[in-house]
Amino acid sequence: MFRIISRRRYRALLSELNDLRRKIRGYETQNQQLLSSNEELLAKVAELEGYREKYEDLSREYEEKLRQFEEEVNREVEERVRELGIDKRKYEQMLADRQELIELYIEKLYSLARKFALENKRIRKNRGLFLILVDERNMDRENFSDFHEGQVEYLDQNLYKGIDNLPHIFSPKIEDVFNFMGERVEIVDESGEVTGHEERDGAVLINLKGIAFKTRVMVEGVRTHKVYNKVEKLLKGNAKHAAAIYASSLDEVMVSIVVSEETSEVTMFRDGKFMRSYDPYADKETLREEILQLLRNDMNGGNNEPPPGEDGST
Repeated sequence: MFRIISRRRYRALLSELNDLRRKIRGYETQNQQLLSSNEELLAKVAELEGYREKYEDLSREYEEKLRQFEEEVNREVEERVRELGIDKRKYEQMLADRQELIELYIEKLYSLARKFALENKRIRKNRGLFLILVDERNMDRENFSDFHEGQVEYLDQNLYKGIDNLPHIFSPKIEDVFNFMGERVEIVDESGEVTGHEERDGAVLINLKGIAFKTRVMVEGVRTHKVYNKVEKLLKGNAKHAAAIYASSLDEVMVSIVVSEETSEVTMFRDGKFMRSYDPYADKETLREEILQLLRNDMNGGNNEPPPGEDGST
């Protein structure tokens, strides 16, 4: 038997049926879109897999080229050593002695900078200082320029001529150079009125003989594209500190040291990194590891453990 339904009920059922059809068409459209997106994702995955394989191939090629380059360099060094008639062990000892001398000079410069800062404390006057230990023979002149344009180089005086008068870091003469750089001289006009100051800005360059050979030198191109990935973020300081951390990353620079003209704090940079600092007023030295630990603590909200997945290295 057929069940007779009312016209109203029939229209309601027909409306529901049409709604279901629309939903089905919507689901079919969504399904097609998902299938299309899935195909695109699969294509992207395949593309990324291709890039990964290319990267691995390039990495292997790079490692092989690097190995070949190192072998070639070693052969050239050995050949050169033989031509010079130098025993290889003696040559290696010469390199070790050179590094030991550099470390000695670095410690001496840091000690002199601390002494300079402590003298600031004694005379109650903050004076700035910027020291760079540089391999003069391999020095790239594009990285440095004269800061004192139109002025006479301070070290050209007869006062520093001759073997006995050289401003060596182990000679009292070096303190005269540092004191000159730390001065802020008043410029007075004919009437005796102070019209300005002569800033002894820039760096003192010391070569690997331990001799200061240049004053008031400007470091060029601070944080340029050449070294941006070799220089870590400056934690504190001013433009002089930025120049110092940049300079320390250069191949020809062994170390750079700054005495702050605002606080007299001594800061040492090597290889584009902060190494240690000394506060003469608190008589306190802060080492790199202590700074890194403080940064790790800040990242972990005071927790002493390294952040997840990190060892705290830079």
